[in-house]
Amino acid sequence: CWQHRIFNKSIQSRTAKLLVLPLSAWGLCLWSQAKPEITRIEVMFAALPTASTAYILARQMGGDHQSMAAIITLQTLLAMLSLPWLVALAG
Repeated sequence: CWQHRIFNKSIQSRTAKLLVLPLSAWGLCLWSQAKPEITRIEVMFAALPTASTAYILARQMGGDHQSMAAIITLQTLLAMLSLPWLVALAG
């Protein structure tokens, strides 16, 4: 079922982009003993949702633009919740 496939792609994408990447950036900053300001900036940039231009590229290049639209929308909504938490964790 195509809807189930889109949902699975979306869950994997959200988890990787909004949790794994920022926590990896945080761990790397801790390991390298970066200053707290640098750590917050790194985590904040890593936790940002996918750029909306990905939808345009997917559509123009014949990709699955419907899946991309769903992924971008969900990541943006979830980033409103996860971004403050991750920046506070990094601080």
